[in-house]
Amino acid sequence: MAAPPPALMADLVEDILLRFPPDDPVSLVRAALVCKEWCRIVSGPGFRRRFGELHRTAPMLGVLCNLRDDEGYYLSRFFPTASSCPPHADQWGWRALDARHGRVLLMGKGSEFALDVWAPLTEESWEVYIPPHFSLLTWNAAVLCAAHGACDHLDCHGGPFLVVLLDSDSGSRRLCVHVYSTEADAWSEPIYGPQSSICDIEMVPPALAGNTLYFLIDVTYRILKYELATANVSAIQLPPDFIVDFAVLTTAENGGLGFARLEPSGLYLWSMVTGPEGDASWTQIAVIQIETLLPVDVEISYDFIGFAHGVGVLFVGTNEGLFSIDLKSHRVRKVCDEECGNDGVHGVVPYISFYTPGNGP
Repeated sequence: MAAPPPALMADLVEDILLRFPPDDPVSLVRAALVCKEWCRIVSGPGFRRRFGELHRTAPMLGVLCNLRDDEGYYLSRFFPTASSCPPHADQWGWRALDARHGRVLLMGKGSEFALDVWAPLTEESWEVYIPPHFSLLTWNAAVLCAAHGACDHLDCHGGPFLVVLLDSDSGSRRLCVHVYSTEADAWSEPIYGPQSSICDIEMVPPALAGNTLYFLIDVTYRILKYELATANVSAIQLPPDFIVDFAVLTTAENGGLGFARLEPSGLYLWSMVTGPEGDASWTQIAVIQIETLLPVDVEISYDFIGFAHGVGVLFVGTNEGLFSIDLKSHRVRKVCDEECGNDGVHGVVPYISFYTPGNGP
């Protein structure tokens, strides 16, 4: 009887498994079921770290869609775009606001207003109490790793984080930033921005470009810029006659800021150019005829538009469901069958993260 073939060396096995595609995480789960040795390899923190270092760009695992149930209460539902799905796919009573560095920021609006940070891959959640003197009239918020500028964000979803909350001080007519840190378990003192006769904040996911957060402001045609390292708050003017309805902030591969706006005539993409003295100007870089990419006879919803930072994917809602559009290849995929609009999906928050079997609870 022939001798069994020699077992592959652990280092060689790991080298092979590291090259599995990150946007197909179920392949690593299947590998973990082959034998105890393979399970030990793919479940270890060292493998998870090396997996991220090799691939660098985290995949989009899914999209959180904001819906309302039959009684009008919030519901945030996760629709996978990769071969995985967090264990608790529905968050009843919560609306997804933002997602970054493996965490999701949720807003609850039941009998009492609440904020919660949720890590879908580990099923952990952290309640974030509301800062004093917070206005509920017009606001937005972002979540991010606390080690901004000193972390590669390949595997930091369990570490300290920040919640950056932007609201409007009606008394001083100024926009105001509050920063919550889990390390201090406290909110910062209010950080005031420029004065404005009207302060109306669009509740669309903010953009993080470098060490700067950007929030879209309605009516005044501006973007609020918050620099994390210096806590400086300033405003960037949008192009003349620009309307922020049906618009979303975007980021480019080079880390620059942009925005997209959906109109009946097409999807308009803009990029911000910073001059030698720090002044910002805008250049229209593309117009995409969305209707030629989507299935025939679908009706586009102009209630919202979404963007997945880091992977260059836009989301457009229709009466036949939510579609994703890759800005490079123009490849279109159907994300879910839920009708989009006020009575259906009315907002999307993409979830981007590496996933290995060791990420789970």
